[in-house]
Amino acid sequence: MVRDSFGPSLHMVADTLSIPLDSVEAEGEVATAPRPAHRGGHPAAGHRGRPADQVSGLRGGRPLLRFRATWYCTTDLDRAWDVRATGWHVTVDGDAPLDIDPRFPVPLDRMAAMSPSYTANRAVNAVPVLCEASPGIRTTADLPHIVARLG
Repeated sequence: MVRDSFGPSLHMVADTLSIPLDSVEAEGEVATAPRPAHRGGHPAAGHRGRPADQVSGLRGGRPLLRFRATWYCTTDLDRAWDVRATGWHVTVDGDAPLDIDPRFPVPLDRMAAMSPSYTANRAVNAVPVLCEASPGIRTTADLPHIVARLG
C-alpha cells in the first residue's frame, strides 16, 4: 500500500530529472511504546508507537531515490531509533549533500493544528493554475511555478 501511495511521486521526480526508475520497492518497521503516550494517538503500553515506511526507487538495481515516512505518537520507544523533536528531517546524498531538521515557530503541542497548512497551502494556491491548464492529469513538473496570490 505505501508503495502505491508514494511510488508515483518517486517516479515523477525521477522522470523529471530524466533518470527514470526501473522499479519501486517498499518496506516497513514498527516500534512499540513501553508506556502509554501522552500526546497524539495515545497508544497503550506495548502497542504501536511508531510505524516507519520506506519507499525506494531503483535504477540499475540500486536505490536512486528514497522516501521514508515515520509516523509516531511518542519518542518513548522500545527501539533506539533517531526520532527528531518535530519528526521532520530531510537528507540528500549527492553532489550537494544536505542534512537538515526544519524548525517551525510554533510549540510542539500546536504542531498538529498547524502542520496541515504545510501540505494544503500549495494545493490551494495551485487552483488558479490548474483551472488555466489544458484538460488532463497534471503534475508539478507540468505546471509553472506555483506562487501564492496575496491580495
